[in-house]
Amino acid sequence: MGSFLGIAHALIVSFLVSVVAGHDSCQNPRVRRECTYFTMIPLSDALTCGSQYLADIPHDPNMVPSVPANLSLIPPVNESGSFYDDIVYLHMDLNIKIHWTGLFFPWHRYYIQFFENALIEKCGFEGAIPYWDWTIDAPDTYNSPFFDNSSFGGIGGWGDPADDFQIYTGGFKDAIRAYPIPNRIRRNYTLYPFQNPNLGNLFANDPKAPPPPRNFMINSSLTKENIEYTVNGFKGNFIVMHAYTESLAGLHPGAHFILGGDMTGTCPNGAVPPACYGGPKWTPNDPVFFMHHAMIDKIWYDWQKKSPKNRFSYGGGSVEALSSFATFTEFPTGLPPYLNFDSPIPGDGLWNVTIWDVMDTTGDTLCYTYA
Repeated sequence: MGSFLGIAHALIVSFLVSVVAGHDSCQNPRVRRECTYFTMIPLSDALTCGSQYLADIPHDPNMVPSVPANLSLIPPVNESGSFYDDIVYLHMDLNIKIHWTGLFFPWHRYYIQFFENALIEKCGFEGAIPYWDWTIDAPDTYNSPFFDNSSFGGIGGWGDPADDFQIYTGGFKDAIRAYPIPNRIRRNYTLYPFQNPNLGNLFANDPKAPPPPRNFMINSSLTKENIEYTVNGFKGNFIVMHAYTESLAGLHPGAHFILGGDMTGTCPNGAVPPACYGGPKWTPNDPVFFMHHAMIDKIWYDWQKKSPKNRFSYGGGSVEALSSFATFTEFPTGLPPYLNFDSPIPGDGLWNVTIWDVMDTTGDTLCYTYA
């Protein structure tokens, strides 16, 4: 039986590779480059559209929340908000479907593409979303040139601790986000995120859950060695690779935690329940989100290319397994119903794509590579 399954798997992969090889719609893929490529250009120029022009485009009425409000725990759509706020709201509404489920990688891959397409189609942006290789900055993120306060053209520095950690420097200093309440972008350097009981402790009410590691320095997750371990390991096992990447002290949460503020999903001053429940919901308020998730997508991209067994390896459930620590440990990528290539990637009315559509970044739906 084992040899039969191995032969079947090889035949399926061979077929899929032949199908993808037949795609001819992606002749000139966009090339996503690391942020340091933009050292001679103000970095925010690569994302200014997202902060300014998309913020001037009105709300798209085609966006309709699909998750019941008693489950999403978010405020209703602010129809006076902008199209950029719509993009943020997508992530808010679908939060419980796109984290710790099999949708995590494919959903965020298309989400970044949707944002990139909007920059190109709605405000004439030329190029591709840069990715932030946080391994460069991890040894001393607080003093990294990436957060250079003196550069107006940059992404801005750390927020003012006397003013709810709102940022007042860089290309996004005047941006006002609609969710969870109108507020400026906030950043709060946080090296020890688990000393805050509201961060990273999904199972505070579960006596069987281990306490969060209070003295864990989150930058220790954001290393080249950790990325190499991920890309070179887990051959043919998407689910385990995914579980490792999205683990609470892993590659994905690490950059969110160290930036704090909006990127961690802490409620701004004045936003209290039921208007605001913390979590990874409105994290796209900060455009750094898209550069961070381009880096996460690059890790998946590199892993897919590392081995033929990886290229079309996929799996995961559609329901978060957060009822208990034991359940989460058994199903870190979600409970049944299980997802497959034909499963739709939810977009609240703004797109219509499936998981299969995003398995290849140079196929019929996507057209980009990483350098």
